[in-house]
Amino acid sequence: MNADDGSGPSTARRGEGESGTQLAELPLPLRKRQQLQTRHDLVRSAIDIIDALGEKAATIDRITARAGTSRATLYAHFPGGRADVLAEAYKRVGQDLIDAAERDAAGQDDWIEKLCAYPRAMLGLAARRELGFFYNVSGPQHFGIGKRRGSASQHTLDMFVGELQQAQERGELRADIDIEAVAGLLIGAIREAGIDAAREPATAPRNLRAFRQLLQAVAGR
Repeated sequence: MNADDGSGPSTARRGEGESGTQLAELPLPLRKRQQLQTRHDLVRSAIDIIDALGEKAATIDRITARAGTSRATLYAHFPGGRADVLAEAYKRVGQDLIDAAERDAAGQDDWIEKLCAYPRAMLGLAARRELGFFYNVSGPQHFGIGKRRGSASQHTLDMFVGELQQAQERGELRADIDIEAVAGLLIGAIREAGIDAAREPATAPRNLRAFRQLLQAVAGR
């Protein structure tokens, strides 16, 4: 689940010169912008189809028809065909998940509620039955995500570590708590909650309450 570099499709950033002065962002050439837009449209089309009809329905013909392009164009951008498109769609859904969680967290004052924004986003995704199943169940099996921590999971882990460290510095957590280990276990709990909710949506409220209770227990509340 690789995050975008933040430059967007219309600009590119040059490196710093010897003087250390950062050069201004420069517009990308029209051809490059068109290529990025086409790639974006193909990936978004795949996500929309999965969301509406399920992963099996995301065929090359449906993806290209929805994106308004040809099979040849799809293969030009994704030489591995459907598998490559779905792998990229999986990463994009992961980034969308992080974006939603961060918007929620930004509106919270209490550190526990900031961290609860992440399972809320995961369970919100799981409520979209087909897309939630793709992200939490079938996608990891197809793309081997379970063998390593994806970049979205790593990003979330880093955020949890930072938030827990700040709480510890404020005296809201015991000094002997292993922050990194606790953060890793919490990330695992979010993933498991997402899998449960993708298979059985009724588990979502209970799992969110349990996650909050875990944080409250860690905080000694």
